Amino acid sequence: MTCRVAIIGLGMVAGLHIQAINSLDGFEVYGVFSRDYSKTKDFAKSFTANAIAFRKFADLCNDENVDLVLLLTPPNARLDYVKALTKAGKPLIVEKPLERNFGRSQNVVEQGKIHKTPIGVFLQHRKRPSIEALQKLVDEKLLGNVATVEVRIPWWRGQDYYNQDGRGTLSRDGGGVLITQAIHTLDIMLLLCGPVKEVQGMIHTSSLHKLEAEDFSGALLNFESGARGTLMASTTHFPGSKEEIILNCSEATVNISGDDLQIFYHEGKIEHLESGSQTGSGIDPMDFSHAWHASILDQFWKEFTTKQKVQISAESALPVHKLIDAIIQSSKSGKKVTI
Repeated sequence: MTCRVAIIGLGMVAGLHIQAINSLDGFEVYGVFSRDYSKTKDFAKSFTANAIAFRKFADLCNDENVDLVLLLTPPNARLDYVKALTKAGKPLIVEKPLERNFGRSQNVVEQGKIHKTPIGVFLQHRKRPSIEALQKLVDEKLLGNVATVEVRIPWWRGQDYYNQDGRGTLSRDGGGVLITQAIHTLDIMLLLCGPVKEVQGMIHTSSLHKLEAEDFSGALLNFESGARGTLMASTTHFPGSKEEIILNCSEATVNISGDDLQIFYHEGKIEHLESGSQTGSGIDPMDFSHAWHASILDQFWKEFTTKQKVQISAESALPVHKLIDAIIQSSKSGKKVTI
């Protein structure tokens, strides 16, 4: 059976989702919707030869042929759509972040529970081959215990990026570099290292950009496991470099740089997994493959149709939202925050 996908929100990332859908057997773009019907029609003509350009959101909700919805709107426009879609029984996958803060993200998750409708999230970096390989090693305890963690996200965004309407505002995006760019790497860090117990955070808007939210952030991290860590996340590092996670473990040191993985075992063995894939760290924020999004789509649909638990669910995004809120809270108060 073909999975007929409807897309809501036709901004910068929508074209990449079209590529992801078209790359999969058994999936098709059935329809598209945005608040601007003229834009919706133009998008349908440009990207999807046979797709319906829905004039009204209610028409999409009521269309029984829609099997799956991808919700790609800005964060501030998510919750009302989620309420209506889950009430209509439409399974959906939401772009990251779920919403502008942890509390509103909880509301997104709650709608799925109320209406017993599955909600996934595009935290697609979990599907990077290097991360999946590393997660297996962590699960099998082959690296030993994590002692210290270093996370660096030295990305770049030009002022033209922030000049776009609503970009980097609290009302639309919920924040800056932490919730918009760093969220993927922080999610991976939590996946590999477990929950953070305490955080001392700092956020800052540098002189290199004009925006309401932060373009530079840092934090000291105390994990529940006893590990300690540091974070630096920025869009001030021209021309932009790959994000890094370094795990110093009792049996090995792990270096994740973008989609490349190196493991230096204490016994002398060195393992490499290199792909050369980009992650959108530089001038072009869309410089990354659609393959990870396609993998999210494929996995979600298989889990839904076989009545399995959705692994990359909206609920699974709550820990990273909670961490981001704690870093911001700590910076504002100047005090350590217990999560």
